Amino acid sequence: MNIKIRNLTLGALPRVVGIVDYIMPPQLMNTFAGLGVDIFEVRADLIGEPIDAVIDYVERVREEVQAPLIGTIRETDHNREHRAEWLTRLARYVDCVDIELGMPEWRSVADSVPESTLIMISEHNFNETPDLAGLGGIVDRALEQNADIVKIAVMATCPSDVTRLMRFTEDCDVPLVTISMGDIGVVSRIIAPLFGSLFSYGYLSKAIVPGQLSAEEIIRAMKEYYPTRR
Repeated sequence: MNIKIRNLTLGALPRVVGIVDYIMPPQLMNTFAGLGVDIFEVRADLIGEPIDAVIDYVERVREEVQAPLIGTIRETDHNREHRAEWLTRLARYVDCVDIELGMPEWRSVADSVPESTLIMISEHNFNETPDLAGLGGIVDRALEQNADIVKIAVMATCPSDVTRLMRFTEDCDVPLVTISMGDIGVVSRIIAPLFGSLFSYGYLSKAIVPGQLSAEEIIRAMKEYYPTRR
């Protein structure tokens, strides 16, 4: 299923998201874009700067980098009290905002998102991969939170966890991003687009979650295995 983020169509071919976890110079981001990074995710929770500095940075990036931006703030002890307010502010300057499934203040954030900005509802399970019914429940709850895209990142404890997630991805008629985490799930970061996952995340400076590959590794693999990426 095709969906647009800024001027980029998702679903037509595998896309790569590069994770920005520090104040990366826009020139360097453009270098990564030239290598094949299609989208950048600004992880405000990892950047570690005051939200005003992050917003100023994102505004500058929008002027100097043509690639779409995803804005994300994962919950930490530092941001818990203000996260909804910060997400609301960040959403005005990005092309897609990531709101975690079950976030208590999700409605106030979602209601404030500009019409041109996509809402991605994300679920992370660092312990296991739910069964098919459980995966379906995640999608249903995400749609109740106004999801345009549903992101499911779950831990793979055996190969069948990976194949089950891929089968679910292929059969789902909602725009999905799916990831099997951990060493067993590494292959999902390359093959998930075959089953309909919209994009794969790769790190630009250091791995953030178990089994994560660098954006450059993903790009090289996709150029080798996906003719449309060459």
